[in-house]
Amino acid sequence: MPRFLHSFLLTAVSLLVWLSLSQTLLERTAVAAADPPPGRMVERGQRLEREKRFLMRALDDLRDERRMTEEDIGELEKQIDAVTPLESARRTDDFQELLDWHYGYLDWLGEQSAEFEADLAQLSISAPAGGEPWEKRYARMAKKQKEVVKDIRDKVKRYSAEEKRLAGILDRRLLLRARFFDLEEQLARIDKRHADQLRPLSDKERDTAKRLRVDVRVVQTELLSLPEVDEDILKHYAVMVERGRWESDWLEQKIDEYEALRAVAKVTPLDAGRNAAAMETAYRRIIRTYESGINRLNRKIDELDRKESRVSPAGTLRQMDRSRELLDFYGGLRIRHDDRIRRLKTRIGAYDAELAEVLSAKP
Repeated sequence: MPRFLHSFLLTAVSLLVWLSLSQTLLERTAVAAADPPPGRMVERGQRLEREKRFLMRALDDLRDERRMTEEDIGELEKQIDAVTPLESARRTDDFQELLDWHYGYLDWLGEQSAEFEADLAQLSISAPAGGEPWEKRYARMAKKQKEVVKDIRDKVKRYSAEEKRLAGILDRRLLLRARFFDLEEQLARIDKRHADQLRPLSDKERDTAKRLRVDVRVVQTELLSLPEVDEDILKHYAVMVERGRWESDWLEQKIDEYEALRAVAKVTPLDAGRNAAAMETAYRRIIRTYESGINRLNRKIDELDRKESRVSPAGTLRQMDRSRELLDFYGGLRIRHDDRIRRLKTRIGAYDAELAEVLSAKP
């Protein structure tokens, strides 16, 4: 065989061997990249389960909010149905306005639930959630909640202003009536002295009687100009103010929770082994937030006791109805606050478990 041909064959064989070895090396590299080490597989599985737990807690919280909002809607609808034709139409209008607000809030809660449910469905098939990042979602929810709180507080201000306006009119009417009866009594005494003594009135008495009659006409004119105010409507606005204040207090507490959950949402998709410090900080913050919420609710329960003791179920039948309405409202709030405290304690237990898992992964 010619020497040049022998060299050519050796070169070709070497090339084929090199190509074969390169292909094998590439295949092994690809397999290694697609199949991470066992430790990384465990971390990925733990992270996936942590994300699922986070979403399930988010959905549970939203379901609780929806349930309580639906209860409020049912109560307001009963209040509307209970308004009689003899009562002020403003009661129906106020209840309807608050009812519409609750329906709007319920729709918003439903939209948030749908987003979290979609993410949970994705994770259930081991696929990454494709929606809005949870951190941004909770930031948006906190912002919306602040708008909701402002809206309900504006309503409370309006109810309170109307209550004060009507109370001012009622007080003025009572003052004018007392003034009217006093003037009439003074005139009657002058007339009686004249009749008993069978003599004409003196110049001073005539001037006094003339002035008193002028004063009587002035008082009568102002009384006629003032609208009639039923004390029942005052108690109605007192109830509306209480409803709004307690509602805004609870919604404000939810803002604190959403802000803390925003921090939890940021660290939930991370690997605990490499981000333990950030996760520990977020979990401790949400636990403190829930503990603060429990303390706040306990103070509110004490306040309910004081408010109930000051409610006087007296007056006309309708006024007594408003008093019972307020007492029933306070009683329902106490039950709801107790339920919220139990649920917050459950949340604390859940995040204590998350914290323990993170701490155990620390090197």
